[in-house]
Amino acid sequence: MIKTILLILFLMALFFLAVMVIDNHRFVVRRYVLRSPLIRYPVKAVFIADLHEKDYGNGNEKLAEEIGKLAPDVIFVGGDLIVSGEIGRHYRRSVKTAAGGNPPRPDTEWMKNSLTLMRKLTKLCPVWFVRGNHEIRLLAYGELREYNRLFKEKTEGAGVRFLGNSCVDPAAEFNEDKDSGIRLQGLELPVECYKKFTKTDVPEEELERLLGKADPSHFTILLTHTPVCFEQYARWGADLCLCGHVHGGLMRLPRIGGVMGTRPNLFPKYSGGQYSYEYIKDGEKKQSVLIVTCGLGMHTLPIRIFNPGEISVIELLPDDASKN
Repeated sequence: MIKTILLILFLMALFFLAVMVIDNHRFVVRRYVLRSPLIRYPVKAVFIADLHEKDYGNGNEKLAEEIGKLAPDVIFVGGDLIVSGEIGRHYRRSVKTAAGGNPPRPDTEWMKNSLTLMRKLTKLCPVWFVRGNHEIRLLAYGELREYNRLFKEKTEGAGVRFLGNSCVDPAAEFNEDKDSGIRLQGLELPVECYKKFTKTDVPEEELERLLGKADPSHFTILLTHTPVCFEQYARWGADLCLCGHVHGGLMRLPRIGGVMGTRPNLFPKYSGGQYSYEYIKDGEKKQSVLIVTCGLGMHTLPIRIFNPGEISVIELLPDDASKN
């Protein structure tokens, strides 16, 4: 009996290991459709996040080719293109080199895969980017500021538009500057909001301080990294929130979703897919939608089980658009 149990456990371990290896090296396309009377003409957006220097094919060729086939009007990147831990190791090596009498030699080896991908994507359409916690760390820690400068310089040089905490019409330029009815609002939270073993809420008043008031006459997309504060984002005035950060929960289970959050915490509330939140504001019933991408890469724990990388395709349509 014991031998049978051990054999079953061994076979299960082999099975999960095989799934993990396969899922670590593949990605899927997930599609979403949203309609609103505020949207004036159709816009197709591709949303990706959490690449973490992953390379799908030589120079991320497979990833760029698939996104090209989707023919997006605009691409949103929700942060964490890089791995800050690897940059920290690079910095410590450069300090050692300098201590040995040789000047430090900053390079961009730590961002070569993400930079190559961004160069390819900006040839397809406009690419808008907000920092994730890994890029925010480059701003927060003085010894990494040079890496932040290099990251921003090279990424902007590749044609990527840094959104920060600003607001734009992401579709105006490819529709003769006509108002699309859509506003893309970036949000980059401070590094303190990503502390381990704790949930940091961001009150609506703090969001207003960072972003100003939302414009209720437009469909507002909030592009930010973490989904933890979705309810606060909604109450601020976001119609659609696009987030990543949770990596799908490492392992995904039917009807449950992600198993492990990033704090870390078991069974995070928002790990991957589409969610909605209804609330009352100024006596009016409102609803906000959250789309959390399962991301594309990994770091620290290279685990993806029933959880391949993800490209999210979001069709933003007027209410009167023909339904498929």
